[in-house]
Amino acid sequence: MALTTNPLGKKMQLRSNHGMVGGKEKITARTYNDVRAAATDQDIYDVAQIIAGLQQPTLEEVIKHDLSLLLSV
Repeated sequence: MALTTNPLGKKMQLRSNHGMVGGKEKITARTYNDVRAAATDQDIYDVAQIIAGLQQPTLEEVIKHDLSLLLSV
């Protein structure tokens, strides 16, 4: 069975380290939806660095989620 993939969009998730809280490392995640499907990995990373520069906690990771519709032909 053959498949066709239609890109729907992307999401960008930033994980930040707030340091030790109560003896445990506190990491939070913030997800930004509606990232353009045509955005390159470098574009996403550059925007993540700009957002991280506006925040107090240290940026740990940038995660990209690709959303696609899979259709059988």
